[in-house]
Amino acid sequence: MHSIITTIVFLFFSTVTGSSVFADTTSRTNKYKSFENVRFIKNYDGDSITFDIPDTPAIVGKNIVVRLRGIDTPELKKKTCSEATEIARKAQQMVHSLLKNAKVINLHRIERGKYFRILADVEFDGQDLATILLKNKLAVKYSGGRKEYDWCRHDRQGISVQHTSRGVLPPKVSGVYVWPPPPVQKQDTSE
Repeated sequence: MHSIITTIVFLFFSTVTGSSVFADTTSRTNKYKSFENVRFIKNYDGDSITFDIPDTPAIVGKNIVVRLRGIDTPELKKKTCSEATEIARKAQQMVHSLLKNAKVINLHRIERGKYFRILADVEFDGQDLATILLKNKLAVKYSGGRKEYDWCRHDRQGISVQHTSRGVLPPKVSGVYVWPPPPVQKQDTSE
């Protein structure tokens, strides 16, 4: 009789405890659909960025690599044509410059990707990073399937090989950052 009562008590507490743990996990899951005021650490390329996430345990919030959702940029270390390498460098430099100088960076729609990486939309100072990379032809749309885009045949219109210092933000055109910055027009001083 004692073992039956013990079993019933055990099952009761297991059910109650399990329910509260499940409820707690569910509330935590909903809590982290967005992270606000994350701190930019570095970026490997145009679509892999490392952040520190405030108010989270260090094991899940320090030096976390986030894959930018919805786009793909060329890989830096992949042996390929010089055009693809140049686009990869431009994407890396643009992301570094924009996020290093951003006042506020937020991560939205966070989830795990197919390689168990964290995927997120990255917003800085109210602008979507993926949209800016796409508009500047430094990224292509990507939904997680097989990568078939040939960066060596990329439409290079609008992409130049000018280099700028990393600490300078590129100019905005119609409210969107333009990369690389347009060349400075020399004024004719002869009269």
